[in-house]
Amino acid sequence: MKKKTWIMLGVISLIIMMISVSVYRQVLAKGPTVQTTEISQEEISSLLMIPGTVKLSEEQMVYATPDKGEIKKLLVKEGQTVNKGAVLAKLENPQLELEIEQNKLAVESANLKISQIEMKLDQLEDKEKALSDQVGKKEAEKQLSPEFEQLEMEKKFANIDLKQTELQKDLINKRQDELEIKSTIAGIVLAAKKPAASTIDAANEPIIHIGKLEGMTASGLLSEYDTLKVSKGQRVIIRSDAAPGKEWQGEITKTAILPEQNQASLQNSTQAVQYPVTVKISGDTKTLKPGFQVIMEIETEKKTAMVLPLDTLFDDGGKPYVYLVKDGKAHKQNVKTGITSGKKIEILGGVSKGDKVIENGPDKIKDGLEVTVK
Repeated sequence: MKKKTWIMLGVISLIIMMISVSVYRQVLAKGPTVQTTEISQEEISSLLMIPGTVKLSEEQMVYATPDKGEIKKLLVKEGQTVNKGAVLAKLENPQLELEIEQNKLAVESANLKISQIEMKLDQLEDKEKALSDQVGKKEAEKQLSPEFEQLEMEKKFANIDLKQTELQKDLINKRQDELEIKSTIAGIVLAAKKPAASTIDAANEPIIHIGKLEGMTASGLLSEYDTLKVSKGQRVIIRSDAAPGKEWQGEITKTAILPEQNQASLQNSTQAVQYPVTVKISGDTKTLKPGFQVIMEIETEKKTAMVLPLDTLFDDGGKPYVYLVKDGKAHKQNVKTGITSGKKIEILGGVSKGDKVIENGPDKIKDGLEVTVK
């Protein structure tokens, strides 16, 4: 009886094993489950990404100028709004003040000298009239002619001296006007401080820095190849790690004709040539600050093309390819690609409209593998 029981248990176990193997083979035969997509026609853009720095659209920096004078008084403070032409600071120059006084005396002296000569000429004319009554007009003119000539010559030299002193006065007045430092732009005072000491570092730091926060720009450098793709008016998207999740729209306003010149490139002829590019930032730029490092995405090409999602593309170091689903199996298909735009890539050949392309396929997928489409 026990023997029959063991035989029955063995038969049942064998049947269960056979059923399990059959089910496993059926599941395996179905292959992995995949999701497919189709090629579509869309408008795409080619993006060029370059690093850049945020800059003020307009700014004025005032540095210490000991040759013109020392800072007497700052008339503005940090954060203050100023108009164009506003007086920012006043200088004092004792040497210039001395020159002003000397010039005043020189002008006064020249005028006195001319007045004295004119007085002598008047006296000489009276003498000529009196002498004419005695010896006649012609004889009087003849006798007094040398004195007249001498006085006229002295008057000419005195007038020349006066003109020279007046020219000096004009130059001194210009230097005196420079004792008032005025704003050349309308903006906000970003920094205002007297120089700490007459050192090289202090001379390199601005005493007053004024900037116009509206219409800030971003500038970067383009390679020789990239500068051929960029032109005035192209759209730019600007992002900064300092402001995550935010972006600003911009527009190319200038691409330099000449490359950037620096000491390294002058010393090393193999140094890569780079061309400055300027982007005007639009919209609310309150979050941005001058000096922020940004990434600029420049839209260099815009067109309508046949595209696929980037995650449909495979590349094992050779030609790029995709997997098509035909008759329940994955078929490897080489493709020719164009520009990449965001998460899309242009397909120039290899895939036709209506083809089922595996999207985000598993890593173990192979050519000829049976797959199940969702």
